Amino acid sequence: MIACMLIFSLISIDPNAGTAGFDFLRITPTAAEAAMAGAAIAHSKSPMAFWYSPAHAAGAEYQCALFSYVNYIAGIHIGSAAYSQPLAEDKGIGFGIVYLNSGTMKRTDALGGEHGTFGVSYADINVSGGYRFSEIISLGLGLQGLYGSIDTFFTLGLAGNIGASARIPIEGLEGLTAGITARNIGYQAKAFQTGRDPMPVEFAAGLGFQPNPALNLVFDILKPLDNRFQFRAGIEGWAGDMVALRAGYNTFGSDLQSGGGSDILAGFSTGLGIRYRGYQLDYCFIPMVELGMAHRLSFTLTL
Repeated sequence: MIACMLIFSLISIDPNAGTAGFDFLRITPTAAEAAMAGAAIAHSKSPMAFWYSPAHAAGAEYQCALFSYVNYIAGIHIGSAAYSQPLAEDKGIGFGIVYLNSGTMKRTDALGGEHGTFGVSYADINVSGGYRFSEIISLGLGLQGLYGSIDTFFTLGLAGNIGASARIPIEGLEGLTAGITARNIGYQAKAFQTGRDPMPVEFAAGLGFQPNPALNLVFDILKPLDNRFQFRAGIEGWAGDMVALRAGYNTFGSDLQSGGGSDILAGFSTGLGIRYRGYQLDYCFIPMVELGMAHRLSFTLTL
């Protein structure tokens, strides 16, 4: 059980996570968005954009697929896959799955005696749809099926996401967008044993500004029900049409500080993207101070 508690602690240390049942839902699964501190409420163009706000599904322009991998600390691995496509000029749909696995851990008792091994795993299946009511406003709805297991115990849950995004028509500020979301509103249908955990419900609002295709600025304010306000900001710049540089800052990074000299890096993230024709490779690096480094890699293809 000591090892199991360590896994939950490591998950909650992530700058995008708090403390609640199915808490892994707060970990940013894709590299491009993670490099910009996870700020994606008002603007995201990835095939998994609907995961951040289902309203983004309305903006799907092509059939696209994404595969992402997170090499986390302490042997934790996170994988995700997504597919999105337009259904018409004013509507789109997305499907995705996120899976977390702790690897094999030793089962110990209170005295440190070993009793075999066990593992921890979680999965989220997300189906989202978005509809653009006008050239300005889009709305979206997402449904999630949730699963978790610890050793021989398992849990099941259902959750929903709602979101809205809008293009703000201000002369001289073309490319300005805003968004709001309510995520992970649901119910733990089956507890691990007794007593159901609260869902990791969070509300967020964001702004995005893309004055031209080469520059993207994003800013989010997020309030989990079980934690304090969080602020995220990110920037993305494209050199030509092939290489992107990204950076971001998340105020929850202060939770990583341990009093060491590397605390100055807490909360920062960075990454890059390479695009060629219908293919794109994105990488994100997040220094987790004394705990080590987390790496994300995403591959996107236009079908």
